[in-house]
Amino acid sequence: MKDLIMGYATNSKFDDFYRFVASIRQHCDRDKVDIVVFINALGDDFAKVALEKNITLIPVENVWKLVTSSKILNLLYHTKMVGLQALIRVSSGSSRTYLEEDYRSTVANWVHPLAGRWMAYHTFLKVNSCYRMVMTSDVRDVVFQASPFDDLDSSKLHVFEQAGIYYGQQHKENIDNEWLRTVYGEKTLEEMFGKATLCAGTVLGGNPLMMKLIELMMLEAQCHRRKPLDQAMFNKVINYEFPSNQMVRHNLKNGSVLTLCGDHEGVWGIHDDKVMVDDRLVPVIHMYDRNSRTKELFFNKIPTPQK
Repeated sequence: MKDLIMGYATNSKFDDFYRFVASIRQHCDRDKVDIVVFINALGDDFAKVALEKNITLIPVENVWKLVTSSKILNLLYHTKMVGLQALIRVSSGSSRTYLEEDYRSTVANWVHPLAGRWMAYHTFLKVNSCYRMVMTSDVRDVVFQASPFDDLDSSKLHVFEQAGIYYGQQHKENIDNEWLRTVYGEKTLEEMFGKATLCAGTVLGGNPLMMKLIELMMLEAQCHRRKPLDQAMFNKVINYEFPSNQMVRHNLKNGSVLTLCGDHEGVWGIHDDKVMVDDRLVPVIHMYDRNSRTKELFFNKIPTPQK
C-alpha cells in the first residue's frame, strides 16, 4: 500500500515549488509514494515539472485575498454562509448533506488558504482512501533528505514541536501566544501555558488518524472562519480533542521533521552536505530558509532548472 504527501501551494514561487517536489522525488520512489499538490494556475513550468516528477496537481481557487480587500465581496460571502447555516439547521436528509457540503466549500474558498487547505485535504482523501500513511506539508519552505515514513508507527499520528517555543514564554519568535489569544481568548492561552507549540505545517500519520485530524481541523475552520489561524486551531485540537494515546509528539532530537524556528542552535549540524541531529539524518527540514547555512545548502543542492 502506498503512502501520500499532500501540499497546498496557491501563488507559489516556482523555485520553492521545485525544491519541494524535486527533493521528495529524489528520496521517495513513485511506486511507493504519491505526491499531490493543491495549486492555482501558475504556468507551464509547474505543469512540466509535475509531469516529469509524476506529481498530481489539484486545481484550487481561493478568493481570500480578493475578498479581504473588498467590503462588498466580503459581505456577499458572509451573507451566503450565514444563510446556509440557517438552512442547515432546518433541513434534514440529503438536503442537509448538500447544504453542509456547500457551506464547507464556501468557507474553504473564503478563508485564508492555511485554514482552507484542510478542507481540500478532506475532499481528496474521501475519494482516495486507500493510502497507508499520509503527510500534510507546507510547500514554500520544506525540503526532504529522506523518506519521512521510514521507521514511523503507522498506527499513530505524528506531530512535531517547534524549537524551544512554549505557550506563555516570552520569546522574540513566539507569535503563537498572540495567535491562540486571537482565536480562543486569554483563558485558553493561560490553560496552555508551558505546553510546547506544535507545528501545523508538517504532520504525518496513518490514514484513518490523519482523516480524524483533518475533520477536526475542518470543523475548527468553519467555527472560527473570521479568525482562521490554523496554527492556533491545530494546537488546540491536539491538546484538547485528539486522543493522546493515538499520537506521538516528537521533539527536535527524535523527530523525522526538524523545524528551524525558535531556539534550535546547537541541536543540529551539517555533515557531508546533510543536516544531521546527533549523527542522525533528519528526513524533512522545515523553514530551511530561516537559517543562512541551510538556505545556502539546499539552494546549492537543488538548483532550479532554467526557464
